[in-house]
Amino acid sequence: MKCSATILFGLLTIWTGLLRGIEAQAYKPSALWFCLVMGLLAIAAGYLYRLERRTAATALAGSSGAMVLSFYLHAFITAPAEDATVRVGVVIVGAIAHLAITYLPTPPRSPSEASR
Repeated sequence: MKCSATILFGLLTIWTGLLRGIEAQAYKPSALWFCLVMGLLAIAAGYLYRLERRTAATALAGSSGAMVLSFYLHAFITAPAEDATVRVGVVIVGAIAHLAITYLPTPPRSPSEASR
């Protein structure tokens, strides 16, 4: 669950950076590179979850999610006339959901799942 959700959050973050350039019909390097780096960090965390490296994955996923959330909340609060868009709202809600999934405890695995 955490693996898939973290990878989806990374893809959402990358899409957000690409969409900023599409909406403005111009090359926006800061939005593109920030979202690309944060998205790739989240995707890397998803693969670390898949490899059962839970501590490293949680640290990486939490840091990328917190940075995305803080950046977009800051932009939304300080410049609502420019950044009060659906794109920003979706990424804020996505970051909150991602952090909730990342830090919720996982249920214990049953013996039949552990043998797989």
